[in-house]
Amino acid sequence: MKDLFKAELLRFRIWAIAAAIVHLIALGFMSRLVDLAQQPRMVYQVFGMVYVVAGALLGLYQMGSYRRPSHWLNLLHRPLHRYRTASALFGAGAVVLLLAVALPIALIASYQETLTARVVDLRHWLLPLAALLLALCGYLAGAYAMLANRRYSVAVVMLPTLFLFAQAGGIAAIAVQLTVLMYLVVLVGIAFRPDLGEAPRGVGAVVATALPVQVGAYFLLWMLGIGYELAWTAVGSHPLNGGTPSEDGYIATDRAEPGDRLLAGITDSRHPDAPLWRQQVALSDVSVLNPMRNLPRRHQLTNTMQPPEFDDPERSVRWVFSHDRMRFVGYGTKDKQARGELGAGPAQGDFPGPALPYAGNIVFTPTVAYQYDEEQQRLFPRVALPAGEVFADPPHPVGENLAAMSNRALYFYPGREAANTLDPLRPLLRVPLPGPVGQLMSVDLIELLDGYLVSFAFTNGAWAGEATPYQQVLRVDGEGNVESVARRALGFDLPRTYTMRTWWLSPVLRELCLAAQQLFATPNPLDDGDIPPPPRYIVVLAGVLCLLSLLGAVWLTRRQAHGPLERWSWVLACGVIGLPALVSLRLLFPMREVVDRVSLVQVANA
Repeated sequence: MKDLFKAELLRFRIWAIAAAIVHLIALGFMSRLVDLAQQPRMVYQVFGMVYVVAGALLGLYQMGSYRRPSHWLNLLHRPLHRYRTASALFGAGAVVLLLAVALPIALIASYQETLTARVVDLRHWLLPLAALLLALCGYLAGAYAMLANRRYSVAVVMLPTLFLFAQAGGIAAIAVQLTVLMYLVVLVGIAFRPDLGEAPRGVGAVVATALPVQVGAYFLLWMLGIGYELAWTAVGSHPLNGGTPSEDGYIATDRAEPGDRLLAGITDSRHPDAPLWRQQVALSDVSVLNPMRNLPRRHQLTNTMQPPEFDDPERSVRWVFSHDRMRFVGYGTKDKQARGELGAGPAQGDFPGPALPYAGNIVFTPTVAYQYDEEQQRLFPRVALPAGEVFADPPHPVGENLAAMSNRALYFYPGREAANTLDPLRPLLRVPLPGPVGQLMSVDLIELLDGYLVSFAFTNGAWAGEATPYQQVLRVDGEGNVESVARRALGFDLPRTYTMRTWWLSPVLRELCLAAQQLFATPNPLDDGDIPPPPRYIVVLAGVLCLLSLLGAVWLTRRQAHGPLERWSWVLACGVIGLPALVSLRLLFPMREVVDRVSLVQVANA
């Protein structure tokens, strides 16, 4: 085993050294231009995809060179168990990826920690491990795609795809990667056998192999539905591309100008002041608030859509938030020298959560918003939310006052006090959200003589059938009294049979995918909102497809080599899971060969 491991390392030593040098040079060049540790999430995602692809290419090449029948027989005809042979090969591949992927990242992190004033936190030291795990997952996926039966091996790509949708962060993200890696190890162990084309044996092996195949079939069937939308676009009647969406649909509502959207919300209102409000909307500037979908969390591996840093141009200082110190750390933008730390409030204490800069001189954590005073070089707390609430939109000017939105309510603060003092602000008005913030797309409002007219458009998720779209218009007076002015039901622009195909294709796999997406993740308060039950005809369609899958499995298993228990287990699985299970049954097991009895009789007589 040791000799095979060493031989495999020697085989790839040149490639490993060359890849490590190129990787180190690329990271070093980029680190001279930007701070790699403080980039938006998309940059991390691009790097992650590169590492997964690099690992997959190594796995495809390594196992592809052994998969040829003569080489494969020579490999396995050794005085070693097949698992020890696999451990030697894949252990060498893991060392290659350690040198080529993780080591350069660790060296760049060490450079930034020791030779620069940039912030390097514990979460950044976890990036080499995360990158190595991503590369290893791609490596094992590529190896499995080469070793397993070609009819279904490509479905293994669904396991690394989970990283694009997983909601876990920090150590929990590492746990997700380790879980996927362990699953891939099991799959490769099942596929690493003398007869590469043989169907999996045993309950555990069959279930482990069938699950990604079923998810892959589920995703492929969902993708085929896009052809319908492409044809709709080609005809020119698609409401998103060329067609005219319904005025009462969620597409037109989302696309409308803020004033037009607010006017549409009160068009049918019977409130006695509605005619006056329509005139005011036409003459006033309508303010818009758009809720965020994610907030920064401590020790998350990646940043949000923007880096946690802001500049003080007068002093040429850049302040970068440190998750370890829970403070901003400054360095000069010209001389790159350290400039000390910046804490919360006049006492320079720790921030209650990870901080992000916002428009102007506003910096906010999930629960408290601060204002940076350039003269005193201090961050003063201005807005603090009640316990149990987090920001959905930080405070910013709306007319003469400030407005901020939490996951539960809309707040208004005195603009004059905000402009003339640095004291904490108390809300003038509080407007409870008339619906879940996770389904809220936009808030439009105008300032009245006594209060505000506020429109809430709940359309987020309607395109996938995960929300019932509607528009709610409220009027809040100067005393904080909230009055419902109008509620406008919005229609579905796209056929629900099309948008909800993730449900009727397989309700079981849909729940499984949603659960995998939330694996090890903490609840997101900005994603609040219950998914409404599907319409009855969607449920009937899903039931009909499950019944057809069950009947198809009864017919198909009669033509495959199954024992009685195995056969009826597959029939039951197809009836519960639906079409993806039937597809996996056809791909996993070959059809039983049928021998012509007449030919056998002729041979016997001869």
